[in-house]
Amino acid sequence: PTAIFWPRDDWLADPDDVAFIFDNIKNLISGKYIYDYNHLDFVWAIIANKIIYQGLITQMQKYHPEK
Repeated sequence: PTAIFWPRDDWLADPDDVAFIFDNIKNLISGKYIYDYNHLDFVWAIIANKIIYQGLITQMQKYHPEK
């Protein structure tokens, strides 16, 4: 399973590329648009745990509960 998180202000995530990925990934289970984020916020933002990583861990536990 694949989950995609992408921010509005990410200079590396072109909207056309994101749309292409959404259209072509067969095992996509989730997509989350993060309005007020950029590429580095995934690592450096103080609230990254709340905005991204809690949901990511939940998805991992849902699809791989034994780990």
